[in-house]
Amino acid sequence: MKVITGEFKNRSLIVPKTRQNIRMTTGLIRKVIADKCHLKIKGALILELYAGIGSVGIELLSNAAGKAVFVEIVPKHCQIIRKNLEKLSIIKDRYSIINNSVEKGLNRLHKKYCFDFIYLDPPYRENLITTTLLNISKKNIYNKNTIIIAEHHYKEKTEENIGKFKKTDSRKYGMTVLDFFKL
Repeated sequence: MKVITGEFKNRSLIVPKTRQNIRMTTGLIRKVIADKCHLKIKGALILELYAGIGSVGIELLSNAAGKAVFVEIVPKHCQIIRKNLEKLSIIKDRYSIINNSVEKGLNRLHKKYCFDFIYLDPPYRENLITTTLLNISKKNIYNKNTIIIAEHHYKEKTEENIGKFKKTDSRKYGMTVLDFFKL
């Protein structure tokens, strides 16, 4: 797996030797996200929930995001995120890794950060998008311009309004759907 766009374009990322319990975001999806965020990404604060190996946050850091916060429950995946960030020589001030569940991670972030972009990619077909967006809407971690991007399987449907957020766009790429939400 490689970084697709930006400063670290074509640089390889470390991936788990076994891909059990992980589904990595494809290069196409990461490029779409980087392209969609392009005009507002410089210096932006990014939150990647259900981070896996952190490929989306790394892609956005490669495109001049200011800082990325990764929330991932699997310790081994957190180690891979850290190794990838170090491999790319991204300074520690530009990232934070929280090894915890999304719920506990959001509790830690509440009132500490105000994110410009929030990306969530929960395990497919577990219907976690609604639960996660409801949880985010209760936290003080976003502003009126925050863009939330939810990746999910095309058979998993999301509502037009979830908590305080309204779906503004939805795009399908093979079996993957990206839903975009704003206040």
